[in-house]
Amino acid sequence: MVLNGIFSKKHNMTIIMVMLIIATCGSFMQIAGTSWDVTSHIMEEPETFFTPSHAVLYAGVALLTVAAGISVILLIRNNELRGSSIATPLKLLIIGSTISLVAGPSDFLWHETFGVDGLLSPPHLALITGMLINAVATVLGLARIAVHITSHTRQRLIKAAMVPAFAALWFTTTWYVYMFSLPFSNGENFQFNLNPDIASLIAIVTLPMLSSIIFLTASKSIGRFGAGTIVSALVVGINIFANIIPSQGMLSSILPWYSIIAILPALLADIILYNSTIKSKLGLRATELIAGILVSSVFYIFNYPVLTWAFAIPLDMPIANQQGIQAVANLTSNFLSTLPVMLSITLVPAALMGLLGALFVSKKIAVPTFQRQQLQPSEFILQEK
Repeated sequence: MVLNGIFSKKHNMTIIMVMLIIATCGSFMQIAGTSWDVTSHIMEEPETFFTPSHAVLYAGVALLTVAAGISVILLIRNNELRGSSIATPLKLLIIGSTISLVAGPSDFLWHETFGVDGLLSPPHLALITGMLINAVATVLGLARIAVHITSHTRQRLIKAAMVPAFAALWFTTTWYVYMFSLPFSNGENFQFNLNPDIASLIAIVTLPMLSSIIFLTASKSIGRFGAGTIVSALVVGINIFANIIPSQGMLSSILPWYSIIAILPALLADIILYNSTIKSKLGLRATELIAGILVSSVFYIFNYPVLTWAFAIPLDMPIANQQGIQAVANLTSNFLSTLPVMLSITLVPAALMGLLGALFVSKKIAVPTFQRQQLQPSEFILQEK
């Protein structure tokens, strides 16, 4: 009887909203813990299950599992929900969480069978795929349920939840690209590293485009000045927490400079997007294109320090022949010494990829207003025009 009351149809929207907020927290913690765990491996810290990074990672997995379980109950008990647009993100949560749960023991069996593996092993690829599906599900779910919420307080809550949801999506897509770009995938029995030139090309093409798409979609979905900047700042914050702070100070010397340069383009993009004078002179599409170019053009700095390794071999950096703590100790100096060359190589391609990402958002992503009373249940925020 208690279960019937909690999951009654009149409570469905509230339950879904709370569940998506739980999933957002889970997705955020999962990618932060995963990135922190990779840094711990690079720092050659003792490998045990009971580590702080694992605690954050598996706490996120637990929250996503709870959200997926609630999704199963809701879909089973409500025929109308199964036919609505909200069903898709719920199904994605179930799929993503299932893949993540299966990937854990699969990774253990892989280690037992093949020994130490690299970044791009099948279990690791399955895990990051499940994480990406979960991140997409939370963003899509929050966007679609917003159409069904009439309370202004809850609308503000949903908009607030979109900030960490988009940040988690951004950082997860970044790590998905890292899987194919970083030279960390050679293990004891399998050599999964891609050709260094191809790996670096993948990073140059995909990371700027994804940055542009996610920044502009977040800005349009949340619909307020500063939203895109806050999402960008939160991504930078995750990066600092998971990849820079655990380096025992080895990567912190340029932290103030890095933080300003990484966030400043997003702030400028926000000003262009929401300044009425600029919009009236240039038009909405032009401002979106300029914003996309700004955010994407400094992707190499934005993704410091991890992305540096993707270009270590093509640029013949000393860290290409170093491992562990020695490589981390020299990473900042390698990054700074090659920065002029990297900017000359990446600025124009990154701007072009950002432009393509902005064109995609401008043409394909439609964001209705938050006047819920006038919308039909089948309408949703992220949809193709």
